[in-house]
Amino acid sequence: MKFTAILRQFEAALKDHYAGRLLPSMFQAINALLRCRTEAAGAMKLHCPDCNETSFQPRSCGHRSCSQCQNHETSQWLDRQFAKLLPVEYFMVTFTLPYELRSLAWHNQTAVYNILFDSAASTLKDFGLNPANLGADIGMTAVLHTHSRRLDYHPHCHVIVPGGGIDKRRRQWKKVKGKYGCD
Repeated sequence: MKFTAILRQFEAALKDHYAGRLLPSMFQAINALLRCRTEAAGAMKLHCPDCNETSFQPRSCGHRSCSQCQNHETSQWLDRQFAKLLPVEYFMVTFTLPYELRSLAWHNQTAVYNILFDSAASTLKDFGLNPANLGADIGMTAVLHTHSRRLDYHPHCHVIVPGGGIDKRRRQWKKVKGKYGCD
C-alpha cells in the first residue's frame, strides 16, 4: 500500500489527534502529498507530432517529502553522499533539547535550533580536539528532527561523526583507535 493511500485513509484522524502539534509546514506537506499526481494537481498535455497521439500526465507536487516525486532525486543524492565518505568508521551522536525548554523552542524555533546545532558542533569539536579522545579537528554532518516517531514535539539533532580528523599541528590525518574511548 502506498503512503499516500494510508495518509488519505487516516488524514482526518491524524489532524484531529495531532492538530495542535503539527506545524504549518507539516500541513503543507500533507496537502501536497495528497494532491500529488491527482486531478487536483492538474495535468500536462503531451502530444506526439509523429503519431499524432495526445495524452495527459498528472502533475507531481515536487515536495521534498513526497516519495512519488523525490525517490529518484533521493537516490541520486544518496549516491553522491556515499561517494564522499571517508574510509573510516562513523559514529552517530544525538543531542536532545531538555523537556523544560520545548515550549521556548516551539515559540522561537529558528533561534533555539541554531543554538542546538552550535552547541552540538562545539561540544563535538572540543571532544575531538582532546588528546585523550583523538587530538584532531573533526568534521560532522547534523540533521534536525523536531518530533518523535509518535509525533510528539521532541527537538533533537543527530550528528554523524567520522572516526578521524586532521591533526593541524602535524598536518596529517588521524584515525581513531577503538570507539572514541567507549571500549
